[in-house]
Amino acid sequence: MRTLRVVSIALAAVLLLAPRAALAQNGAEAYYDFLMARHLEASGDSKGAQAQLEKAVAADPKSAEVHAELAAFFLRRDDGDNAERVAKDALQLDDDSSEAHRVLGMLYAAKSEDTGRGQGAQAQATDLVKQAIAHLERVTENPAGLTDLNLQYTLGRLYTRAGMADKAIAALTRVVNENPLSVQGRLSLAQAYVVAHDMNNAILALEEIVDDEPRVANMLGQFQEQAGRLKDAADSYTKALGVAPNSRELKVRRIAALLGAKEFQRAAEFAAQAQMQHADDLRFPQLRAHALQQMGDSARAITVLEPVARSNPNDATTQLALADLYSNTGRKADAERTVRQLVTLEPGNADALNYLGYLLADGGKQLDEAIRLVRRALDIEPDNPNYLDSLGWAYYRRGDYDQAEKYVVPAAQQMPRNATVQEHLGDILAKRNRWADAIAAWTRALQGDEGDINKAAVEKKIADARGKVR
Repeated sequence: MRTLRVVSIALAAVLLLAPRAALAQNGAEAYYDFLMARHLEASGDSKGAQAQLEKAVAADPKSAEVHAELAAFFLRRDDGDNAERVAKDALQLDDDSSEAHRVLGMLYAAKSEDTGRGQGAQAQATDLVKQAIAHLERVTENPAGLTDLNLQYTLGRLYTRAGMADKAIAALTRVVNENPLSVQGRLSLAQAYVVAHDMNNAILALEEIVDDEPRVANMLGQFQEQAGRLKDAADSYTKALGVAPNSRELKVRRIAALLGAKEFQRAAEFAAQAQMQHADDLRFPQLRAHALQQMGDSARAITVLEPVARSNPNDATTQLALADLYSNTGRKADAERTVRQLVTLEPGNADALNYLGYLLADGGKQLDEAIRLVRRALDIEPDNPNYLDSLGWAYYRRGDYDQAEKYVVPAAQQMPRNATVQEHLGDILAKRNRWADAIAAWTRALQGDEGDINKAAVEKKIADARGKVR
């Protein structure tokens, strides 16, 4: 109790020297209670600390500082309602009270993270973020607020959520400059750069610590993917797997990144490893088969998928992937058989209905059935552009170019980068002698980055059409 005795002696000296006015006396008593509350809270006596702070408020009811200290105490005790009430009382007494603004800012920041879901909750969260920023910016008017890393970190994250990227970067850069190895600080700074559409600096913020903190490797990989640095992303996911070696999602991301980077051999090897480690996860044989197909080894890809398809007849993704392999290797009958079995098992599977309809239409046979199948798919997903293209193509193969154009035009509008759909549109327009429009569609097909076309054949169509235009 020696500390209490020293405090008492110090306060006694203050009281002896202070004027006898009631206001000064009340202030001294409030200060004593304030110090006692700090001591009691530090020693674990929260009830006693609260009692002393409430006594201080009673002793000096016009002191914004004492009110703000009580509000901060309530905030530390997770008593948000009382913290808000008392902090607002403090601001009524002194609108410049930094501590009261800090309490409300931190409180509203925390509340904004816990509003739930839905449109109403989102609007509430947005409003709380705005209020939190307004209060914390009042704290930064004081130079001490600029050096408070906890406040700067909170404010930076709020700025990011509000889309105020420049301010977020400035606040979080202060945090990182003072604590360069802060994982949370660098993650938040990287996210602020993403909001600013500055992927290079987002990546750099994490690259500087990833070797020491591989926990950030997952997010770094995602940023690298967004920036098109797919090989780097695969390397980052490998580092992330060092921390979480059983993560299936990381393994899927790594394989997908390698596929995008056209590193098909490595993708196939990693997929094979993952397939052995996670035999129940059908994504890995699917990815492995895809990698093998891209390597030109469709026969081996088929041997990978066939046993998986037999064991999982209801898995549409596997069945359709196997059908694709059959179709691409000229085994059209096997492709049709595979998809028909899936449609029999799952008559409401729109993808299977569309696939079978397009397969029949592209082969130029059973066109009435092809149209019925795709229409059933469109009954389930009326605006799906892939289904619209399939239906239009079936009508094209039947020679009904009015109906073909009716369905392929909206599909082409929705998928301007899909080479297959744009080629279909060009073919239809050519049948209607609209050569300039057909050339434009075929040109888009050559520039597309989706779908699969014979570019030499499309170039010949364009050359022939230009002769007709002249």
